[in-house]
Amino acid sequence: MTNMSSQQRKLIYLIGIVVLLIPIIWLSLPSDGKDAAGGVLSQLRSKYELGEADLGDVDASSAAMNFALLGMRGMAVNVLWKDLDQQKDTKRWAEMQATTESIVRLQPHFERVWDFNGWNLAYNTSAEWDAVPDRYYWVKQGAKFLKRGVERNRRSTELYYRTGKVVQHKVGYADEATDYRKFFLADPDPVFKGGPDPVINPDGKDNFLVAREWFEAGCARERTRAQHILDRSLFRSTPARCLFDYAQALQKEGKFGEETRAAWDHARKDWTESYGRETFHAQIGPEESDIMLEMTDEEIKQQAGTPDDALRVRKAVDAYQKMTNYRYWRTRAFAEAEPEMAEAHRRLFDAKQAYKAQEFENARTAAFEGMEGFDKILKRPEYASLTDEDILCEECLLGWKIWDDIYQVSGDKIPEEFPLKWLLQMKQENQMVMANVNKQFKRLFLDNK
Repeated sequence: MTNMSSQQRKLIYLIGIVVLLIPIIWLSLPSDGKDAAGGVLSQLRSKYELGEADLGDVDASSAAMNFALLGMRGMAVNVLWKDLDQQKDTKRWAEMQATTESIVRLQPHFERVWDFNGWNLAYNTSAEWDAVPDRYYWVKQGAKFLKRGVERNRRSTELYYRTGKVVQHKVGYADEATDYRKFFLADPDPVFKGGPDPVINPDGKDNFLVAREWFEAGCARERTRAQHILDRSLFRSTPARCLFDYAQALQKEGKFGEETRAAWDHARKDWTESYGRETFHAQIGPEESDIMLEMTDEEIKQQAGTPDDALRVRKAVDAYQKMTNYRYWRTRAFAEAEPEMAEAHRRLFDAKQAYKAQEFENARTAAFEGMEGFDKILKRPEYASLTDEDILCEECLLGWKIWDDIYQVSGDKIPEEFPLKWLLQMKQENQMVMANVNKQFKRLFLDNK
């Protein structure tokens, strides 16, 4: 080698470079997206959906930023996260949005970025504003941000869930839920001309029905990519639970006709015939079983084979029914099909409206009749378990609160016996229940005076 001339050595180096380039080119040859499959790496990338286009929509500006920063991307992201925290603490909302945009351009496939910032906009930022339309604007921004996250990360199971959760919970259960639900259908921003914001509600549906679509998409994705938010049985209950939310919301808004009856019936069927018939791998301690939540004794015996196995499966079904609150919602759906239940809801709604209008005698009469209706239903053996949960009990006790308040204000003597007295005595020691009843009473009535 030392006897070679400089020219000879250069020739050998050149040949070596060419030889090494051949396998590199062969391995990394790009696909044309049509007939040519490309090199080995391109084929593997397509097979396992590892290309950026397979993950979601490609943002050209994001790719350009990452290319320009080369190995400095991590440092730039850390600086931006620090800036974001400072901007949030000092309430510099416009700067915070701009910083958030920069972060997602640098980390478009880091799901935690979308999750954290979407939640931050919908919950924290919205709470900093006084006017309800302004709060709703930021709730929307959070939902829109998460929606963009889904578009950039279509393989993500959890971002579908997070988007649905904002639409379901923040729009439907916030203190401002009455206004938010109206705004979801008729946005206060004049640019939408009295209609919904098409980015988050393109079809003009109820927020709970839109949330259900997001949860269904998440459940469809979950079949191929696991999530780590909830136990699988709870995660897959979310679409059906939205139907219960929808039916309850209709009642709270004073709708008691065919639409509400059909909503409860739809919820019951989806809960028992769809979700209840899904198979889950249940693990109770060291014991494992494949179960369904809507599983008959005969089905348990057929699956188990031996009495000991049947006992193990039955134990697993019972544990998972308790964890998912399965029996409560099944019983509640059947109870809501009773005419007496629908009438009790109607009379309680009438009591609320009469109380707000200061028609106190009408309110007292309607509240009492509603209490009577709930009392009869809850005393029936097949519906007695409804008192084990606080959801319906709080509504019943809100009726009592109206009735009791009118007696207190008027100075009349409260009767010794009255409907739901036993329920009041049962729940009076439950501070959370009574606090929620008082909070609802104050929000619905005292704040409107």
